[in-house]
Amino acid sequence: MKKRIIFLSVLWLSFSGTGQNDSIVKNDSLVQIYAVQKNMKELQEEQKALNFEKFFFQALSEKAIENYDKAISALEKCQHIRPDNFAVNFEFSKNYYALEKYFEAIGYAQKALEKEPDNLFLLAHLKEVYVRKKDFKEALKIQEKIIAQKPLQQEDLIILYIRNNQIEDARNLLIDLEKKGLLSDNLMQFKQSLLPSVAKNISNEKPKQINEQTLDELKENYAKNKSFAILNEILTKQYRRKNYIELETESRKALELFPSQPFVYLMHAKTLNKLKKYAKAISTLQNGIDYVVDDFSMEANFYEELSLGYKGLGKNADASKYYNLAIQTRKKTPQ
Repeated sequence: MKKRIIFLSVLWLSFSGTGQNDSIVKNDSLVQIYAVQKNMKELQEEQKALNFEKFFFQALSEKAIENYDKAISALEKCQHIRPDNFAVNFEFSKNYYALEKYFEAIGYAQKALEKEPDNLFLLAHLKEVYVRKKDFKEALKIQEKIIAQKPLQQEDLIILYIRNNQIEDARNLLIDLEKKGLLSDNLMQFKQSLLPSVAKNISNEKPKQINEQTLDELKENYAKNKSFAILNEILTKQYRRKNYIELETESRKALELFPSQPFVYLMHAKTLNKLKKYAKAISTLQNGIDYVVDDFSMEANFYEELSLGYKGLGKNADASKYYNLAIQTRKKTPQ
């Protein structure tokens, strides 16, 4: 009898153990399947992020060499990965603006504004699109939003008042700024035109602003007065006109006169990158970035040019590093 009881006990334990082992094996399999699925999902997300970065960098590179259609194609791939991404919509707008397709530029800028309605860089860009489109009424609305955040940026507001024929508004703003002692040299030029008489024809008597002067006029004025504001406009105009050979010489001379101005280093380096003198561009940027203080936008521009310089040398790891630095630095810009 005892032998029989022992036998049955052993048999029960045997079956019981087998059931538990099967259960453990099944549970292990489920855990492994879950882990694989989780890893696959993470890998897919990582690959999406890498693809997005790759296409976005390609878009920036193509825009830098003025291949705007190719830049837009790369951005469309970014958009497929991350729909309604702020940076992608902003870049779409910049490229369409460069192609003088203002309707599309405005549309994408407005989409970006839905994400970041107070972004000063985006607002300034959209205002320029409206100005180029000669829609001064809309440009004025955007400038008023900018002024709400940056009260000292009144100069463009006065110009837009004049272009909208809102002379009384321009005059009142000038009077207010004069009382507060905030009239800049450029605004002082409007004082004589606007304040003495309502009857004056403003469009005929308004002196030319620096950004309205021709390149020859700017050079003539710069020869008389080595003003950095004039130099800034000269270098900007030369770059827009793709006068890279002349700009290389002018910006090199400017470094001797203004050795602590980061903008001059940046323009010299941008020109060198355009001329495929990548090593010299990198050296110039490394020398100039120390003069960038509390200006995240300028700092990000330096990183972007460093990225393009290293890309030109085939140093893709360094190019990606500075590309990522540019993105992170732009996020620090106060809104």
